[in-house]
Amino acid sequence: MAINKHTSIEKLSVSKIKSRLLNVAQSSLYKLTLALPPAVSSKFDRYDIDDISLLCSEATLPGSTLNTHEVTNDYHGVTEKMAYRRMYDETVGLTFYVDRNYKVIELLEGWMDYISGVDNKKTYEGPYASYRMSYPNTYKNNIYLTKFEKDQFTRDFSNTRGDSKTTSRSVIEYTFVQAWPLALTAIPVSYDDSSVLKCSVSFNFIRYVMNKTTALVSSDGIVNRDPTMGMNDLAGTTSTTG
Repeated sequence: MAINKHTSIEKLSVSKIKSRLLNVAQSSLYKLTLALPPAVSSKFDRYDIDDISLLCSEATLPGSTLNTHEVTNDYHGVTEKMAYRRMYDETVGLTFYVDRNYKVIELLEGWMDYISGVDNKKTYEGPYASYRMSYPNTYKNNIYLTKFEKDQFTRDFSNTRGDSKTTSRSVIEYTFVQAWPLALTAIPVSYDDSSVLKCSVSFNFIRYVMNKTTALVSSDGIVNRDPTMGMNDLAGTTSTTG
């Protein structure tokens, strides 16, 4: 009688346990890349958007759900569920450290001002004001969240085999299609003990696309993306957050 491999018991050495169970991803290594729509970026071309993206202290990897319907007549006494549509999360939550010059708040408020048609803020300081919302295709753009590990640019010499002079490293990148800031959470301030000021914003998007790419790290620390493993560029994954 053949033994099922999945039910057999295997004696594991300490080295095998370390290689299998301790080589896990860390939650604090990621990079947000904000890509402003041209109509919005023209108002903030004096700011370094990469620096603002780096201030993202918390982010949530997105989720999705498969909608199903029940089938009860195919087999006697059996009820099955069949998937008919994939539903994506409506928003992705981002939290930013607020810089000393309040560029983060100004950027998010300015983006939402453009969406709601606020051109002259002096007009809105009065009791009466009118507005005209902008067209959606002018305030939406893709944004990206890249997840990598601390050894992304370090070659693992312990796994050198034969004449191999490179080490493979993996990165996953989430593309949020046609994203835009939907809600800016209230920012509390008080006379209590001081802490780092943060602001949280929810971005709406149509869907997300997850791509896994593989890079080869050489002995001199140079990363070369393997084009056969993914289509997204790994540029912008040199920074760590958290």
